[in-house]
Amino acid sequence: MDPETSTSMKALTVVAIKRGLLLYWSLWFTVVFAMNIFHGLQALGVIDKGWEIAPGRFALISSTTAIYGVPAGAHGALMLGVIVWEGFAAGAFWRAFHKFHGLTNADRRALAVAFFLALSLFATFLVADGFFVNHLYEATHLKIFVTQLASLLGIYLLPE
Repeated sequence: MDPETSTSMKALTVVAIKRGLLLYWSLWFTVVFAMNIFHGLQALGVIDKGWEIAPGRFALISSTTAIYGVPAGAHGALMLGVIVWEGFAAGAFWRAFHKFHGLTNADRRALAVAFFLALSLFATFLVADGFFVNHLYEATHLKIFVTQLASLLGIYLLPE
């Protein structure tokens, strides 16, 4: 194999890895978005509470915010806000995935929007974890935040 072919194959492999990262986050946010819609419908009584696909994330919000006596009506607003945010993040990642064919041809704005939505969501979760003294989920939120940040850095810094 000549050096030019080897270099172009390496670039294709790196681009495939980067697209794989975008596909992963697209799928991940889509699944989380869908699951949280189920959780919301469960909280509204549309879906039976015994249905295993929708464990009580709404109850998690209620128990987390109980430390400051947040009214029950605010829990629905918080859940809806998270669902909308996740939906936008999922859509932004799908858009970035479809537009990405290497960093030189990338729609950098699509990448920036997707990662901004994702990182800001988990940064918000981390602030809320600290505010509501919710150490149970803080480590998970931090791991997801760091993984997103590592994905962003990998996409921008891995040479093609």
